[in-house]
Amino acid sequence: MASALFKLKSKNMLIHISSWTIFVLYFLVSYFLLWWEFHPLKVNPMEPAIGALAITACCYLIFSSMQFYMPKKNQYLKITIICILLTILSLGISIFSLTRFFDSTSINHFYERLPYRFIINFLLLVCVMIINIFWNIQEEYKENKKRKEESEKLVRDAELYNLRQQLQPHFLFNSLNSIIALITVKPDLAKKMTFQLSDFLRGTLRKDDKQLIQLADEIKHLELYLEIEKVRFGHRLNTTFNYPEEVLSAKVPSMIVQPLMENAIKHGLYNVTGDVLIETNISLELHMLTIEITNPYDSDQFYNAKGTGFGLTSIQRRLFLIYGRTDLLSVRKTENKFTAIIKIPQHD
Repeated sequence: MASALFKLKSKNMLIHISSWTIFVLYFLVSYFLLWWEFHPLKVNPMEPAIGALAITACCYLIFSSMQFYMPKKNQYLKITIICILLTILSLGISIFSLTRFFDSTSINHFYERLPYRFIINFLLLVCVMIINIFWNIQEEYKENKKRKEESEKLVRDAELYNLRQQLQPHFLFNSLNSIIALITVKPDLAKKMTFQLSDFLRGTLRKDDKQLIQLADEIKHLELYLEIEKVRFGHRLNTTFNYPEEVLSAKVPSMIVQPLMENAIKHGLYNVTGDVLIETNISLELHMLTIEITNPYDSDQFYNAKGTGFGLTSIQRRLFLIYGRTDLLSVRKTENKFTAIIKIPQHD
């Protein structure tokens, strides 16, 4: 509201400055030409002043009318007619004033120079009209650009929200299935897992309104997720985090690492027998936070070849929507190791 009011005041001030600048220049030029023609006789400044006031009044009419009317393309004839009418009006005001307050000599001189005055006034008003049209076009362009940016931001935020919501049901269904399986066999573990799942989902809802959070908060949320998964898989699931303390203050998109960890657990435990270690290595160098999650996998297993890769695709899309880059997610495969690498730019 304050910005719009300031903009309105600035535009009105610019209109006044422009109009009175035209008045001063028109008066000085008219007075100089009269002085040049009649010197050493004394020139009455009222005549050029009346002409300057008339042309200034017409400029105000253009500025005020163009705030409510914007000529469309190819309406040059209409603009020309408007300028001709305003030119006639400015000369009519001058003629009316001269017949009322000046002698016949001044009136005759005015009529002798009438064609030149008509051309000068017409060209001046055309210039004012063109400047005003370009001014309005520029303002309209800025408004359209602002609305477009706001619309794109709304679409981007909606897509980000949609991507996050698509990632949650898969994990939620798996956890609920595990709770159902544990209810009769291990009711205490089922109860524990239910509380952990409740805390995890509550934390997820709290972060919906925060696009970037500290890495320390993301790791805490990730550890809560891993506790739920360890209830499901027992001693088979082992995790380790390696990072220096200074990276904990880095900013990351909320829940950007959890889908990578879920992907690592999915491909690491479902196709590998025995205990599994999932390693997470985090480093910060040259304003770029790098997170690497490594899990074992069997390259010969059909399950791995058939994966949809939706988790990685959605993460890459989120990173593009937030940072505008497509090179922030990559994978590295060896004979029995799979590493997902995510890079998060750290802006000052």
